[in-house]
Amino acid sequence: MIDKKVALVTGVSSGIGRATATLLSRRGFRVFGTMRKPSEINGPLEGVELVRLDVRDEESVRSCLRTVLDQAGRIDALVNNAGYTLIASLEETSIEEAKDVFETNFFGVLRMSQALLPIMREQGYGRIANISSVLGFLPAPYQGIYAASKHALEGYSESLDHEVRQFGIRVSVIEPGFTRTSIGQNGQLAGQPLVAYASDRNRVLDAIRESIAKGEDPVRVASVVMEALTSRSPRLRYPAGREAKFLSLLRRFAPARLLDNGLRKQFGLQTPRSSDPPPDIRLGEKVP
Repeated sequence: MIDKKVALVTGVSSGIGRATATLLSRRGFRVFGTMRKPSEINGPLEGVELVRLDVRDEESVRSCLRTVLDQAGRIDALVNNAGYTLIASLEETSIEEAKDVFETNFFGVLRMSQALLPIMREQGYGRIANISSVLGFLPAPYQGIYAASKHALEGYSESLDHEVRQFGIRVSVIEPGFTRTSIGQNGQLAGQPLVAYASDRNRVLDAIRESIAKGEDPVRVASVVMEALTSRSPRLRYPAGREAKFLSLLRRFAPARLLDNGLRKQFGLQTPRSSDPPPDIRLGEKVP
């Protein structure tokens, strides 16, 4: 009897993480899914063994891996899915709020990968799929810190993939567009919002929620994760869904002004005022 491959998926309470864990289980993986509070899961997760994990805490990461290894003896695939967003202008975002986003979305991935890589190197095999976003290669007004964390994740993943190929380990980033998850409803807001940004911020928040409601089915994204984990020669980047594929092509080939205007229109942003400075402070002119 051939032992099942073992997958560890973070953040399986809902959305992409839940869909991925379920699909991997149905396709023959032994799946361990993580949550900060497994007792509060909304409905059963068939075929998924739940483990407590807070990706922001190193001891919690070590404890999670010990639990999985004690029960399964190996970990063949890691899906770094845990994450959240912050809806705020960059000016009104505090340093502490920005750090909190990075602690989960970037350093959480770093902790999980660093803890697991020695195990995968000893096995001589491993697959890591990091759930990024189209905001890993596009700007995101009023989600700037979230976008920054995903840009960082993509640079990290690409560099890591080059370093670990020699050990039979491959790393991929999955880039969904808007997906029907709870991230919009669960996104944090700035603790000290500025009135100057209120109008645009509210329009962007409404646009985000509407786009999520009409977004890709998480199962579609899960199937892309499956492809990355099971391919003999996995790609570095996997746009997930029609919107993500279109935006990836647009980013590469469309004029920058077209992309810029389309993004502002999608989020309902106001037409900017003239960018010319007032006459008395124009470059090269002296103020009387």
